[in-house]
Amino acid sequence: MAFAYTERKIKKLKKRTAEFFYNLRRKIVKRFVKRRDFSVISNNCWAGRVYQYLDMPYLSPTAGLYFFTPDYIRFVSNLKHYLGCKLEFIKPEDSKYYELLKERNQLSVPVALLDDVEIIFLHYKTPEEAAEKWYRRTLRVNYDNIIIKLWRMNLCTEKEMAEFANLPFDNKILINNRKDKKYDCEIYAPLKSDEYGIVNDTQPFPGKVNIIKILNKKPVRYPDGGLK
Repeated sequence: MAFAYTERKIKKLKKRTAEFFYNLRRKIVKRFVKRRDFSVISNNCWAGRVYQYLDMPYLSPTAGLYFFTPDYIRFVSNLKHYLGCKLEFIKPEDSKYYELLKERNQLSVPVALLDDVEIIFLHYKTPEEAAEKWYRRTLRVNYDNIIIKLWRMNLCTEKEMAEFANLPFDNKILINNRKDKKYDCEIYAPLKSDEYGIVNDTQPFPGKVNIIKILNKKPVRYPDGGLK
């Protein structure tokens, strides 16, 4: 009985300690991130977590969703084109990634086509909610300060990493969990991975990634003609 009570007290203390340091770090990050006009174009929910962490409006539609990496690379290569397209929601059964969605128990998640790019709206209950937030946030994108971010996940092989690293855009980052970095844009983060890539890159946020350095970089304008 006494042991169980002590164990509960230790758990509560650990939780409070973690919350204290989380809030302290968040306060420091919010103080030292100088700019508030960046649009993070992310392959998953990470962009949304950045804006939540900094108490900022979402200046990017890439929140609460994810792309499979081949589609994401096409998306960021011609960003203005795709952000000008209309979402076409499809049945998950019609997705080219159907088997993976089935394996992940995500067949009830809204899936949409943006021209030839598929988007998995993981954290939205309905297509209507996903579309409303996508279009509203798309209008906020600041093409004068774009940050393109890829985590190694969702069918991200060495081929896709090389394609991403070769995109002619200076303000891009590839976050990976291998210590021997291969590309100039690659950043190391000690995170767990499985056969598909990094398992979770948003819990706890921001982890061991220096987002102050990432977000304070000199702004780079996204070219009108895309990344060719």
